[in-house]
Amino acid sequence: MSNVAGLKAEVEALTRRVEELGRRNEELGRRNEELTRELTGCREREVRYRGILDAQHEFICRFTPDGRLSYVNDAYCQYFGRTRESLLGNTFSPVLLEEDRAYVGERMESLGKDNPFVLTELPIIRPDGQRVWQRWANYVIFDEAGEVVELQGVGANITEGREAEAAMRRQNEQLERAAVERAAQLRNFYTLTESVPDAVALIDDQGSIHYANPACVRLAEAGASPVGKRVAEMFPEVQAVFEEAVREAKSAGVWQSELLLLSEERGQLAVCMTLVKIEGPAGLDGSLGMVLRDVSAERKAEAERAALQAKVIASQDAMIRELSTPLLPLAEQVLALPLIGVIDNRRAAVVLDTLLNGVVEHQASTVLIDVTGVGIMDSHVADVLMRTAKAVRLLGAEVVLTGIQPHVAQTLVTLGVDVGAMVTLRSLKDGIAFAMRRKRELSTGA
Repeated sequence: MSNVAGLKAEVEALTRRVEELGRRNEELGRRNEELTRELTGCREREVRYRGILDAQHEFICRFTPDGRLSYVNDAYCQYFGRTRESLLGNTFSPVLLEEDRAYVGERMESLGKDNPFVLTELPIIRPDGQRVWQRWANYVIFDEAGEVVELQGVGANITEGREAEAAMRRQNEQLERAAVERAAQLRNFYTLTESVPDAVALIDDQGSIHYANPACVRLAEAGASPVGKRVAEMFPEVQAVFEEAVREAKSAGVWQSELLLLSEERGQLAVCMTLVKIEGPAGLDGSLGMVLRDVSAERKAEAERAALQAKVIASQDAMIRELSTPLLPLAEQVLALPLIGVIDNRRAAVVLDTLLNGVVEHQASTVLIDVTGVGIMDSHVADVLMRTAKAVRLLGAEVVLTGIQPHVAQTLVTLGVDVGAMVTLRSLKDGIAFAMRRKRELSTGA
């Protein structure tokens, strides 16, 4: 009996053991299914993760502390022209410039627990020899114990950005140089306009002044700067002309004319006004440069010179008239008037005036008119001689015409000029002898 009871107890224990093992087996089966599902999920997530990484434009890689690559995405392979199989398990790094290698080595060696992230920007040489700029963000991956298991790098081609920065930097440098040059020009303009005697102002398209040099302030005679005022307010007497000048300067680029301004201190001023169009920045209205030059002194000097010149001309004209019509007293009551050259209307009037005045002044009784030097004897000259002779006879004097050459006599005959009322002699010498005899006869007869 005891043996049977022992066997029964042993069978029951074994049964319980089997049941326990069955339950544990079922639990392990469930756990296995869970792990299988988790593994499948991990693989799916890994596939999705790799798909995401492979779809990135950045160059993504993972590598062990000794530099062997454990993962590279498609962008990494395509950019460096290598296959994934040739890269995984091997070391690879972009070709660096000689001067950058030591720097990059120091930066990568510094990665660790105390420095888990390093960022670098530097140029590299691609397999095709092209020099490009890349930015790499490298960081450490730790295990649960805090030990370094891998490193990951994410790179990007920043060549366009660096070139844009360089272009922007060059443009900024150009703008700075242009600003410095512009400032120097403005200083030079200011220095120049502040010292010139001409009134210089900058005005907007409405005619308001926004800059005036000291000469412009003095010309305004307002005791204060005319900045902010309109030109028409300063000089209302030229408002209409100024408005038209502004329109023409905007159209043609420049306008210049001489105007008369009224000054309380100096009276009327003659000024030369010049308006010049100054272009503004693109899309903005420019200004007008106005220059006023006081030319009153020049105009006064010109008027004085003109008056003096008129006097000189009048004096010269009188001298010329005197020389062209020399009236020679030969003896008491005897005058000689030798005519030389061409006799026009003006000279004819001078001849008549000179001779008549001479007859009265010298109380002449005989007047010798010598035409030896007259080159052309025409109807006009003949008429002058006849009118002169008649006028002299009206004053009670006798006219003797001397120096008639053969061709002159022929011309007078052809023209039908009657000189019968005058004594005509061949030469001035004969005329003088005639006048002396006539003078003696008159004296003897008296």
